[in-house]
Amino acid sequence: MKNFLKIILLSMLIFACKSEKKEAEKTPEAESKATILKPKLLHEVSGLTHCESVVYDKNKNILYASLIGNREAGDGSIAKVSLEGKVIDTTFVKGLNDPKGIAITDDKLYVSDVTVLVEADLNTGEIIKRHTLEGIKFLNDVAIAHDGTVYVSDTFNSSIYALKIDGTFSEWLNSEALEHPNGLLKVKNNMYVSAWGNMVGPDGKKKQSGNFLKVNMETKEIAKVSKDTLGNLDGVQIYDKDNFIISSWRTGKIMKINNNGAVEDVLTVGMSVGDILYIPEKKLLALPMNRQSQLLIYKLQESEK
Repeated sequence: MKNFLKIILLSMLIFACKSEKKEAEKTPEAESKATILKPKLLHEVSGLTHCESVVYDKNKNILYASLIGNREAGDGSIAKVSLEGKVIDTTFVKGLNDPKGIAITDDKLYVSDVTVLVEADLNTGEIIKRHTLEGIKFLNDVAIAHDGTVYVSDTFNSSIYALKIDGTFSEWLNSEALEHPNGLLKVKNNMYVSAWGNMVGPDGKKKQSGNFLKVNMETKEIAKVSKDTLGNLDGVQIYDKDNFIISSWRTGKIMKINNNGAVEDVLTVGMSVGDILYIPEKKLLALPMNRQSQLLIYKLQESEK
């Protein structure tokens, strides 16, 4: 009988310890705390004539920014800017007309230029080749897949074009469901799209703003990530494995959006914020400001709500 009582008491003690552990795991101290992003302005770079897009070259630790110029033939260029906000060269790539989205590989720079996708040498800035097709109207952002394929959006045509590594340039996808794509970001088997929105709404009424979309690269199925339209969207960048950072050109809003479509406002700058850049390992956010001819560089810091 004594042994039986000992077993019962020992069992009760073990159960009590497990219960205390479970309760401890539920305490607020053990739960992950909600955070918000707080931007801190580090550098305000001026003198970049109608700056539209920016990318980061991790090998050289510098930024490349597209400058539209004053819309005169050949006055557009690609500038080089340091992470500390110093303008190194405003005409690294020159002779462009209206450059917008940029993407780079280890040795090449690709930039959209109205109806042409320009391919340039990343080391010298010299233009190697220009790619175009009949019917292209307004090339915008550029993204590069792991297999080397270069994708570029045509906002007016609601299309995405693809430049294969063998030099073949063709329309990859055309659909009104793309909502006139602007920003592109290739992540694994999906192409994420910041949509500008329909140029003309139903029955010719007021223009509709765009959604944040994703396109399955194999099936080309288009799905909405955002739960509602978010504005005339422009840039898109990865924030972390569950979140993206997107920009709205007209409202000047920078937003964080997760895979389920939940949106958090990060900051609001002036109208015409373009194709943004986020460098996760440095927590740096760079905002090209078209009308202001500036590049704003922020540090993003997480803070408890």
